[in-house]
Amino acid sequence: MFRASRRAFLLGGASAMLSGKSAIAQPRDALQAWLEAHVSPIRAIDAADEDFADLEPLGAAIGPARVVQLGEPSHGAGSCFAAKARIVKYLHQRLGFDVLIWESGMYDVALAQAAMRGTDDAMTAARRGVFTLWSMAAEVKPLFVYIKASQATVRPLKMAGFDMQVTADGSTARFAEYLRALMGGLQDSTLRSNASVLAEQALVAREHLYANKFAGQDDLNSLSAATKDLIGLIKDRRADFEQVRGPLGTDFVVRTIENMRADGAFRAEFVRAPATTAVRESNRDAANAVNLRWLLEQEYAGRKAVVWAHDVHVMNAYYDSNFRGVHLTQQVGDMKPMGVFMADWLGRQIYTLGMTTFEGEDGFAMGGPATPIQPAPVGSLEARLHAIGHAYAFVDLHGMKSPDPVTVRLPKYDTNTVTDVSRIYSGIFYIDQMARATRAA
Repeated sequence: MFRASRRAFLLGGASAMLSGKSAIAQPRDALQAWLEAHVSPIRAIDAADEDFADLEPLGAAIGPARVVQLGEPSHGAGSCFAAKARIVKYLHQRLGFDVLIWESGMYDVALAQAAMRGTDDAMTAARRGVFTLWSMAAEVKPLFVYIKASQATVRPLKMAGFDMQVTADGSTARFAEYLRALMGGLQDSTLRSNASVLAEQALVAREHLYANKFAGQDDLNSLSAATKDLIGLIKDRRADFEQVRGPLGTDFVVRTIENMRADGAFRAEFVRAPATTAVRESNRDAANAVNLRWLLEQEYAGRKAVVWAHDVHVMNAYYDSNFRGVHLTQQVGDMKPMGVFMADWLGRQIYTLGMTTFEGEDGFAMGGPATPIQPAPVGSLEARLHAIGHAYAFVDLHGMKSPDPVTVRLPKYDTNTVTDVSRIYSGIFYIDQMARATRAA
């Protein structure tokens, strides 16, 4: 285990590396001076700490923004999970954000939200829809307990999911029941028959794909054709479907049917080509951007929302085809993340907080070995913040000026040099010593 919170440092230009290595000089330049003048120390990342005075600079930076995106450099970054849990509580209690939208299945999290309002305990409810990356994590458990408790208040914190993927056990079977019940509730017998046939074709094709590990092209074609025709039928006979589910419910059905098709295509592509590709990830992020925009424009219109996702998905920049480099302007073969779509749509109504670290370790909550995170290189944004000496810190990047490109860890633990990091993230939440995620009891 790494040693925590070794604070020896010299603001005069040299710092003691927290990894216990010899002091390494950091640049004394305009960027370092700007960081020292604008960094806000954060006292704690413990969700139980509700003295939110240290988070007020973050709140001031968010200002009138309606959407806050909280990133993380890895799905095993336990310290980030803890920090985000506390930030979500702050945003809900102090700034009126009352929707939390997870990087998890759209239909799946709808089940989890319903369970939060029911008799399930908080963690059981969360696992009905939220990826186990978070719903199994001890660092996120306090947030789920908080969400559950809030359901009985006058201003509950509601959960939704923006991902087109299936993210929880049992949700495919529940969705099949849901879709069949919808079609069975149609009053017109001919429409009911036609819609039921298409729904059954889609559901059977999907079931076959799962059974065959998404290797059947005929089933994929059948799923694609059936979902396309079913969505077309709903649009043509919308009034009939609205009699069963209402306007908002009908829109939700269309989105979930389209997600069923997109999820099937996404998984089948992995069978054909297991290596991650920028095209495949761009397709996922484009679909997720449509889902997120619908949630913000329709289901939660006018509400203030927090988005919980990986830094990759919320950044306003393009990821190269090797998934190592970042470009401010899209290059051939680059992935277009969801964050680019959202920034283009919302502009200053969205505040994106990237999360980063100097060093530590990383690992999934479900188990497995920890991966060491090596100290950030000299001159990087993380090394500069390390030199200032805070265990946790926030920096609002609006107004940041640097005559030279800035080296920073984004959107994962890789180091990239960019001309304007404030274009990619609105602000940075810095954790000096990252701890891996751990499994909840």
